[in-house]
Amino acid sequence: MFIIDYTIFIQAFSLVGLAILFYKSPWNKGSFPEPLKPIRSNKKELIEAILFWGIHLGLLTYIFIRYSFLPELPYFSIIIIPNVISIDVYLINSLILPFIFLRIWKPGLERENIGFKKPIDNKSAIIFTLCFATVGLITFFIVGGGESSLIQFLWWIITPVLVEELIYRTVITSKLERSLGIQKAWIIAGILFGLAHIPNDFFGYLWQFVYQKNVLIALGGFIAQIGSGWMFSLTYMKTRSLLPCIIGHYFINFLPAIIGTIF
Repeated sequence: MFIIDYTIFIQAFSLVGLAILFYKSPWNKGSFPEPLKPIRSNKKELIEAILFWGIHLGLLTYIFIRYSFLPELPYFSIIIIPNVISIDVYLINSLILPFIFLRIWKPGLERENIGFKKPIDNKSAIIFTLCFATVGLITFFIVGGGESSLIQFLWWIITPVLVEELIYRTVITSKLERSLGIQKAWIIAGILFGLAHIPNDFFGYLWQFVYQKNVLIALGGFIAQIGSGWMFSLTYMKTRSLLPCIIGHYFINFLPAIIGTIF
């Protein structure tokens, strides 16, 4: 996101408001599909969700502490294209860990919920996707967008978009739903999604170069990320598909840059 002033709060409260609105979804009276079928005990599902989130947050914290304060700390990274594409410890763990926690090597219900399939509710998928695109478009009109290369735009599909959707929707949201039920899961999943951005928001790249070390702006970014997490969780739960989540996530993060690059 290329937000550099207090207009971040427009995006933040728009996303929170949309999440509350879509929880009640006027076009389907707030209905959700059938809950995910239980696989293990509620306690075990909850423990696995929190454990996976903790591992991911710990890894992010290490990365941004190293980035901001302790560059001498060890860090595995293979540079593919300088300043554009690299294979590093964050990407490897973020792409491999979700499949470990889903136990993908075993046939079962979790394999069915990875989400790379047609949405079960096309109407909801379209409406959510249009809302995500609208938020990205409004962001561009308010603060503009930077310029990037085609390779960078393609790489962003993998990280952060695909990586975060695999972690937070396929694994964490699904496990929270099995453990706590739909009504609580989407709220907690969105909050965890926002909390995972704290290292970047308050001492990482966003803190230094986007929020300009302004605590209030960083707080606005944090609220926006919780709102985004709520919207993505609701989208995933109502459509049972990652596809609208991936498209919407990409629009919110990078539509301003796409428009800025083209025009």
